[in-house]
Amino acid sequence: MPEDNPLSMAFEVQRRAIEQSNEAFKRSLQFQKQLSESLVGGLESGAEAQQRSAEMTRDAMHSQLDMIESTVPGSVAGIEQVREAIDEQFDAVEQAGEQALEMTEEGIENAEEATEAYVDSLDEQLSALLDAHADLETQTGQFLDQTESQLEQLREQSQAQVDEQIEQLLERIESLRSEIES
Repeated sequence: MPEDNPLSMAFEVQRRAIEQSNEAFKRSLQFQKQLSESLVGGLESGAEAQQRSAEMTRDAMHSQLDMIESTVPGSVAGIEQVREAIDEQFDAVEQAGEQALEMTEEGIENAEEATEAYVDSLDEQLSALLDAHADLETQTGQFLDQTESQLEQLREQSQAQVDEQIEQLLERIESLRSEIES
């Protein structure tokens, strides 16, 4: 079947539409991946900034406790308890922040892995679809060729039958004419 016939052109348009849709989908997934990576980068930067801020706050509180300790006689034991409580709270907040960031990163990594698996599966399905599409194009072309050939044969047969019937009619007319004239 020639490449410039309407059937081939229609199948080519369909094939291109399928391939372009697939590429657009992959680009959107790539954009989402970049967005997730930016989000993680922002979260990591924010976590680092919060950690520096917490350390500065902790150091400021320790400085205040040091000042109280040096100016208030007999306050060392009480101040040390307050210092330990402050350190425990800051350590707990830092640990919770690290866990939250790790969980977020793991969640994004898992989502990226699932997306990659989905894209691989989609590529396999697209390949199967394009193969089926090509088979359908071939089968459609063959069907049209066979139908055209059968119609041509039918036309030739019907023409031969019509010619034969006309010949028979002419013979009958001739026979009738001979009988009438005799």
